[in-house]
Amino acid sequence: MPNKLPYPLFDCDNHYYEPAEAVLKYLPEQYKHLFKYVQVEGRTKLAIDNYISDYIPNPTFEVVAAPGCHVEYYRGNNPEGKTFREFSVVEKGKPEYQYKTARRYEVLEEQNLVGTLVFPTLASVIEVHMTHNPGFCHAVIHSLNLWMKEEWGFGEDGKFYATPVITLMDPDKAYEEAKWIVENGSKVVLIRPAAVAGVRGLRHMGSAEFDKIWALLEENNIFVTFHNSDNGYNDVYNRQKASVSEGEEFRPFEKTDTLGAVMDVNQLATQHHLAGMICHGVFDRFPTLKCAYVETGSYWLYPLWERFELVYNMHPKDFGRHPHDILKNNVWYHPFFEESVDRLAGLVGADQVLFGSDWPHPEGLAEPADWVNELTAFSEEDQAKIMGGNIMKLMGLAA
Repeated sequence: MPNKLPYPLFDCDNHYYEPAEAVLKYLPEQYKHLFKYVQVEGRTKLAIDNYISDYIPNPTFEVVAAPGCHVEYYRGNNPEGKTFREFSVVEKGKPEYQYKTARRYEVLEEQNLVGTLVFPTLASVIEVHMTHNPGFCHAVIHSLNLWMKEEWGFGEDGKFYATPVITLMDPDKAYEEAKWIVENGSKVVLIRPAAVAGVRGLRHMGSAEFDKIWALLEENNIFVTFHNSDNGYNDVYNRQKASVSEGEEFRPFEKTDTLGAVMDVNQLATQHHLAGMICHGVFDRFPTLKCAYVETGSYWLYPLWERFELVYNMHPKDFGRHPHDILKNNVWYHPFFEESVDRLAGLVGADQVLFGSDWPHPEGLAEPADWVNELTAFSEEDQAKIMGGNIMKLMGLAA
């Protein structure tokens, strides 16, 4: 591909690897004993309220898998039958993977990106381990947001738009966090697409108790991102396994079971989350609310689309509007590079599709702009929308 494309590229899915200070720097003293980096058999592990998490095998990120090294695995290009681990190319972590150093600006320019959303990595796995203690979870999230604002910023430089997090466990505290995010100038928020835990048990975030949060986000044109995370769906997979070890945790980097790959519970979780958002009327009550499912792929959308068609015909008076209208107007999608982007655009329109590289993660592209190679079936106008125009418009960065 050419070094330069005739339109601006804006990546909807860049990441940073959190240093320990990202959570600990601003965490109140009363909670610091609940969030610790500990040594287990000579290796550093993350202990959350005395629970050792293996979801992220190296939470210090001193050593990481190189950007893009898993691409051929995800493309299904494995004629030699290599294991997932054999695809990994291990390298020492670099400062620009964790901090907005001068080098990260150089990388952005080398990648021909005008800007990017920047998501945390560790934050995708910690909320699920704090559901028993909402106060602790809110404290951790706010501490991370303070560090994120200080280190990466919310787009003040016009380049890096870090995604502050909201957890909904306590609706009042979530509302205060949302107000802080608005007041600090962010154009985007990150919310875990999963059932919300709290003192009254699990419930969907489409419950009316969260309406004041959605109203605030809608009123201030905040773009809501739902990023792939540890969503609690591993129990669905465990029910179908040949055997289950007691206390076993989902480990996303140990892909040794074909059943897990076929079931793909993250796709199930995404499908169910969006179904709840629509069926519980969130987009009817807040018709201009805009959200995107990031790093979730798009295969899950097709059965959901078909199911909504049937259920709408069964219950036309129980929906405020046809779910397909919501899917084509309120929701944006970030397909994986190995999926059929033209199939997705044929369903919801090119205006609803976002390019994201997942850089510097190993399952993403080493060169983000290479994503355009998946768009050969599109006109240059639609390529420009997908590769940056859509998200820039969403965030008020372009007309």
